[in-house]
Amino acid sequence: MKKYLIVILGTMLLSSPAFAAGYGKAGCGLGSLIFGDAPGPVQIFAATTNGTSYSQLFGITSGTSNCDASGIILAEREGDLFAASNFDSLEKEMAAGEGEHLDTLAGLLGCPTEKSPSFASYTQESYSVIFANAQTTPNEMLQAVRTGISSHPELASTCIQ
Repeated sequence: MKKYLIVILGTMLLSSPAFAAGYGKAGCGLGSLIFGDAPGPVQIFAATTNGTSYSQLFGITSGTSNCDASGIILAEREGDLFAASNFDSLEKEMAAGEGEHLDTLAGLLGCPTEKSPSFASYTQESYSVIFANAQTTPNEMLQAVRTGISSHPELASTCIQ
């Protein structure tokens, strides 16, 4: 039992530097630049500085102030992730020509809200092209929708892909 405890403790001590970031518990932002990763009550000041200067929000979105922007979902990937997560619902709503998921997808593809009915009609009319076979993947579905939008007389000029 004692050896087991020593192995666990040793693993924890050796692995913690692998997860070290350039900031303390207060997170990234102006506070991390001023106070660094010093432990203890100084992190309260770092968090207060981050909160009052709004530098953390800016740093996360821009990748500055010790922040890493790699966790941000890029706009072009939002549609991909949404389609993969809601594939079954989107398939049903495209067949019906209406639905909340379909309206959301239209928005993610850059279609203004007032064009959602046109988008829904397009997907219903093009259902057999969008879902060419029973093994259509979310990425294939989304690519077919994007291709169709780009050649659609109304949606091509209003939807930003």
